Amino acid sequence: MNNKLSESAGENVQSSINELSTRLTGLAAKHGGKNSFADLIGISYSQLHRMCSGDADMKLSLALKIAEVTGVSVQWLATGDGSPFQADSAPDSDDYALIPGYNVQVSAGNGSLIDGEPVTRRLAFRRNWLNFRGLHEKDLVVVFAKGDSMEPTISDGNTIMVDRSNATPRDGGMYVIRVDDNLLVKRTQIVPGQGIQLISDNKDYPPMLVKPGDQASLEFIGRVVWIGKDV
Repeated sequence: MNNKLSESAGENVQSSINELSTRLTGLAAKHGGKNSFADLIGISYSQLHRMCSGDADMKLSLALKIAEVTGVSVQWLATGDGSPFQADSAPDSDDYALIPGYNVQVSAGNGSLIDGEPVTRRLAFRRNWLNFRGLHEKDLVVVFAKGDSMEPTISDGNTIMVDRSNATPRDGGMYVIRVDDNLLVKRTQIVPGQGIQLISDNKDYPPMLVKPGDQASLEFIGRVVWIGKDV
C-alpha cells in the first residue's frame, strides 16, 4: 500500500512538472519563441529550455516576473488552476506592443559592421510598462550586443532595446552610435570645447574623444532603454 501511495505521489509531482512545462512553452510561443521570451523575462535560453523540458524548477521570483510581463495569474502559472487571466485583465491586442527585432549586432567592443537586415523577430512588451517609462513603440527597435567593453552592464549576446527618438547625447546616457560603418554602444560625456567622449563601462577600454571636426562621421541612433540580461 505504501509503495502504491509513493508511486501515486511521484506520478502527481511529475504530472505537475509536465503541465508547468506545457504552460511555459505556450507562453514562449505567444511571445516570439523561446529566445525572445527568455530575453523578455531576463533569463538565459538554456535555463528556459530546461524549465520547458521539466529539468529545472521555477523560483517564485521568476514566476512573479513572468506574471508581470505577460499578465497571467501567478496561481495559474504555478498550478494550472483557474483562468490564466483575471476576468478584468484578459489581454488583447491593445495590451501588448510588438517591438521589431533585427539581426544586427551592435558592438560593445571595437565595432561591428552594419548589415541591412529585415525584421527577424518581435518582442512583446506590455504597453502600460512602456507608458510608465515614457516610451513609444513606434520609436523602439531591438538588436543584439556583441563584445565585452560594456561589461558588466551589457554582456556579449544580450538583447538591447533602443529608443530612436532619444538621440541627443547627454552626460551618462548610453547610446547606440554609428561611427563610419560601425555600430557601437557607449556612454557619453560632453567635454566643453573638446567634443564628445565615448566611454566603456569595462575599464580595460580607454575612452574615445570625438572632436568637433570628426563628428561628421558620428551619428547617434538612439538611447539604450532596456537590456535583456541572462542570469
